[in-house]
Amino acid sequence: MNFFISVIGALLGILLAIGIVVFIIYCKLRSMVGPTNMKILKNAISNIKDLEREEYSREKNVKGMTKLLEEEILRDFPDFNTELIFSMCETNLRKILNAIEAQDDSKIKNDSNFIYLKKKISEQIEDMKSNQITEKYDNVEFYRHAISAYTKKNGRATIQISSTLSYYYSTNRKDKKAFSDIKKQTRYTSEFVYVYDETKFYEKQVSFSVHCPNCGAPLRKLNSNFCEYCSTYIEKINLKIWKMSSYKEDYK
Repeated sequence: MNFFISVIGALLGILLAIGIVVFIIYCKLRSMVGPTNMKILKNAISNIKDLEREEYSREKNVKGMTKLLEEEILRDFPDFNTELIFSMCETNLRKILNAIEAQDDSKIKNDSNFIYLKKKISEQIEDMKSNQITEKYDNVEFYRHAISAYTKKNGRATIQISSTLSYYYSTNRKDKKAFSDIKKQTRYTSEFVYVYDETKFYEKQVSFSVHCPNCGAPLRKLNSNFCEYCSTYIEKINLKIWKMSSYKEDYK
C-alpha cells in the first residue's frame, strides 16, 4: 500500500513539475514579446487553425481533360462508356471506404472488380486491426469525375480518374487531419486497367499483379485453372474489362 502511495505521489510530483516549467516558459515568453505581441501570436495561431478548417471544408476541383482524352480512348476502344467508368469508380470507392470503416474485407475478396486491389486492401485492414486504428466515413457524397490521363502500352491500357467527394471523417490516426464536426471535401485519384494482350502485360508488369485468393501468390499463368503454389482452383479471370488497379486520396 505504501509503495502504491509513493508511486502516485511521484507521478503527481512529476505532473506538478511539468506544469510549473510550462508556466515559467509562458511567463518568460510573455515578458519577452510583451502582452500586445503575445495577443497577436495567439491570434495568429487561431487564424492558422481557422485556415486549416476552411481548407478542410473547401470544395475541391477535379483534374482532367475528359473530352480530349475520351476521343483518344474511343479510337482504341469503340465500346468505351465514360459514364459507366465514372459509375464504376464511384461504386468501387464506396465499397473500399465501407470495408476500411468496418475493417471487413470479405466483400472485397469476393468481388472480381478488385482483382488488383484485394491484397492491398486486406493488408491495410490487418494493419489497422493490429494497431487499433479506426476510421469512419459518414454521409459520403460524390460530385464530379474527370479523366485525367490515358496510356496504352505493354499489353495494357490505363485510365486515370479524378473524383471529388465529401464525407464526415473521424479517426484516431495521428497522420491525418479530422474535424468530425465539419464535412471534409476531398479528391481521389483512381486508375483502371484493361489488359488487351495478356502475354505482353505479364512479361513486363512491375507494379501490380493478380493474386491467388487463397495464398496471395501472384498468378503468372492466367490460362491455368490452379495456383502453382497452393494448388487452389482459380476461376478464369476476364481481364478484357476495365478494372480498378489503384486509388489514393489527394488531400490528407
